[in-house]
Amino acid sequence: MATIRDVARLAGVSPTTVSATLSGNAPVSDELKRRVWEAVEKANYRPDPLAQNLRRGSTMTMGFIAPDIAAPWASHLARAVQKSLGGHGYNMLLASNEDDPDREMRDIALMIAHRVAGLIIAPTSLGEGYAARFAAAVTCPVVLVDRHVAPHRFDAVADDNSLGGTLLADYLRRLGHRRVGFLVGRPGISASFERFDAVQAAMAQAGCPLDPNFTRHSIHTAEGAYSAVQELMSRRDRPSALICISNPQVRGAMAGLMNMGLKVPEDVSLVSFDGFNPPEGWAPVITCLVQDTQALSDAAVERLLMRIDAKGDVAGDVAPEIRRIPPRLRIGTSCAPYAG
Repeated sequence: MATIRDVARLAGVSPTTVSATLSGNAPVSDELKRRVWEAVEKANYRPDPLAQNLRRGSTMTMGFIAPDIAAPWASHLARAVQKSLGGHGYNMLLASNEDDPDREMRDIALMIAHRVAGLIIAPTSLGEGYAARFAAAVTCPVVLVDRHVAPHRFDAVADDNSLGGTLLADYLRRLGHRRVGFLVGRPGISASFERFDAVQAAMAQAGCPLDPNFTRHSIHTAEGAYSAVQELMSRRDRPSALICISNPQVRGAMAGLMNMGLKVPEDVSLVSFDGFNPPEGWAPVITCLVQDTQALSDAAVERLLMRIDAKGDVAGDVAPEIRRIPPRLRIGTSCAPYAG
């Protein structure tokens, strides 16, 4: 196997010049570049990536860590992040922890041990003292996506949940719905309480505040949504519309309603924050918010590269920021005007 010294001998230059040409880390004249690359081709030289990484202290690889890659939003996000990174010459390592914060911490440690240049993480945000554990675990540049961790020590890129909540609330209100049920997600997840707070504020401002009797908290599985919807719709004064915040909630809610012999939108309207709907053929088409996944990924990668350029200082000279990406309301067939 050819070595860098073999290339240097063929090109008539020093090994240092060959290294500078291949890495691009130092100025080399066009003539020397030509001679080096001709020698590389003639010697069939292939750089040793491990040796390069050890010299650099990091790789041309970023890590992406998601709670559950089987969830449509996470798989779409992973694909978008990989595309964004590829546009900057980086590869991506992927890890999925199934919402297990202990496994998440191990994934972070493993990726840092493999000298990733940086991390993009959709944090689990679960467990006592999570923020402190997370801060201690992350010792390389990092940007959070979809969720953020309080206190805000890290950059984050997430949906504009305030705008999203307003869009959904205003749409239901224009259809005449005043009794609106809300399935709030997992406690501690920033997206869950942000979405609930946004709808609550929008409905209150419109003069029809959410009824606490129609709100169900800690609903983050299809099974939980199934039970919650059946309990809500068994009430004499049942809601005329339901708001879900995730794909599992939608699946559970629709199954629960179907089991009761209720139809959407004939008996109850339904909307969702999660625009990644179940497989084709699902009826009705759910009115939902569509996340601009590529814009979110591009913004996260750009911010991470900025942190890396700042010599890997996690805090850096620039204060961490949360950037919001506006969602888009997609009107389906799951809502109807309030019939009284």
